[in-house]
Amino acid sequence: MAGLALLAVAGIAVFSHVRFGGGPPAAPDNGTATVADAGNAPSGGMLSTDDFISFWRRRVESNPADYISDTELAGGFLRRAREIGDVDSYSRADAAVEQAVKLNPKYETAISYEANLQFARHDFADALATAQRIYSLNPGSAQALALIGDNDLELGRYDEAQSAYDNLYGIAQTSPVLSRLAHLAELGGDPQKAIGLAQQAVNGAADAGASAEGQAWYHLQLANLDFNTGDLDSAQTQYSASLEAFPGYVHALAGLAKVNAARRDYDGAISLYRQVVARQPIPEYVAAFGDVYRAAGRQQEAQQQYALIGAIDALYKANGINTDLQMALFFADHDLKLDDAVTQARDVYLRQPGNVRAADVLSWALYKSGQYEEAMAYSQDALRLGTRDALMLFHAGMINDKLGNRGAAREYLSRALEINPGFSVLYADQAARSLDS
Repeated sequence: MAGLALLAVAGIAVFSHVRFGGGPPAAPDNGTATVADAGNAPSGGMLSTDDFISFWRRRVESNPADYISDTELAGGFLRRAREIGDVDSYSRADAAVEQAVKLNPKYETAISYEANLQFARHDFADALATAQRIYSLNPGSAQALALIGDNDLELGRYDEAQSAYDNLYGIAQTSPVLSRLAHLAELGGDPQKAIGLAQQAVNGAADAGASAEGQAWYHLQLANLDFNTGDLDSAQTQYSASLEAFPGYVHALAGLAKVNAARRDYDGAISLYRQVVARQPIPEYVAAFGDVYRAAGRQQEAQQQYALIGAIDALYKANGINTDLQMALFFADHDLKLDDAVTQARDVYLRQPGNVRAADVLSWALYKSGQYEEAMAYSQDALRLGTRDALMLFHAGMINDKLGNRGAAREYLSRALEINPGFSVLYADQAARSLDS
C-alpha cells in the first residue's frame, strides 16, 4: 500500500510551464500511506501537517536508530514544503532522509524521498539515477517507475517517460498515474485527451478518499488544462472546486487570479494575487502579481513586486533549489539581465537536453538579446512534439517575425490567440497588434 501511495509524492514540480521549485506537485500525497512496522503510527491524512511532523520528530528523538521514523519525518517536511511553499522544509527533509538511508541503505521509501528531493531541486540526472537504484532493488516498484518517468520527462526523454508511465499504468490505474499520462498528452499536442485523463484523475481521487490537498491538486491540474485551451469558464469552475476541497489553497487562488486577468478584470486579479503572495510568495506568483499591476497601469506597484523576486530566489538557492530556468524566463520577460538570461537558460538546456520547456525559454532569451537565428533553432526544437501551448507559439511567432518570415509569424500568432485569447497578461495584446500590423 505504501508503495502505491508514494506515487503521490513522486515528482514535485512537473506540470507548470516553468515553475520555481516546490510548486504544485505532480501528484500530491493522498494520505493513504501506511508503514506496516511503525506501530500505531498515523497516516498523513489523519493529522495536520504540523502535527504529523511533531509525531514523527518525537519518534526519532525517542529512538535515533528508527529509520522508518526518519523517513516519515522527511515525508512530513516534503508535504509542508508542498502545501505552504516553505523552502526550508526541503533542507529539513534532506537531513531526515540522509539519516534514514544511512541507517538502512536499502529502504525503498527513504530512497524514493531522496529522489523526490533531488527532483524538487531540479537535479534531474541524479534523481533519475536514484530512481534507477530503487528499480534495481525492486524491479516491481511502482514508485521507482513513477520517478524514472518523471525524471526522463524533465530530461527531455519523452519516449522513455511514456514507456515508464505505460508500465506504471499496468500496475495501478490510479489518479497519480492518470495525471502523469495527462501531462504527456498535453505535451504531445492532444489537450482534449489530457483533459479527459485529468478528469478521470479528479474522479479517482474523490473515489479513493484522497486527502483534501490531494483532491484540490487534481482539480488544479484540470483547471490549468482548461485555461490553457482558453476555456475560462471551465477553468474557473475547477479552480473553485479546488478551493472547495482545500480552502485557502494558494495555487487555486492564483489560478482564479489568472482567469480574472485573462478577462481583464485587473482589480479582481490584484485582490486575489494579494492574498496569494501574502500566504505563499512563490516567485512565479509575485511576478504575475507585478504583471497584473503593470497591465492595470500601476507601474510603481509592479516594480515593487518585481524587486522582491531576487530576495525570494536567493532563499530558494540557499536551500539548494536550482532556479536558473525560472529566473531566465523572468529576466527575458522583463528585459532584465539579458546576458544572464541566455547563460542560465543555456546551462539548463545543456543539463536537460531535449526538454521542450528549456528549449522554449532559451529561444525567448536569445530573441530578447537579439540573437534571432539561434533563437529560431531552439524554438523549432521546443515545438517538435506538437505542443499546443499559446505562449510557446507566441514566442515562435515573434522570432519568425524578426527574421522576416511573415507568413510563419502570422500562423504562429494566430494559433496562439485561437488556442487562448487571454494566454498572457504581458503578451496577448502584443500578439493581436502584431497580427494587425
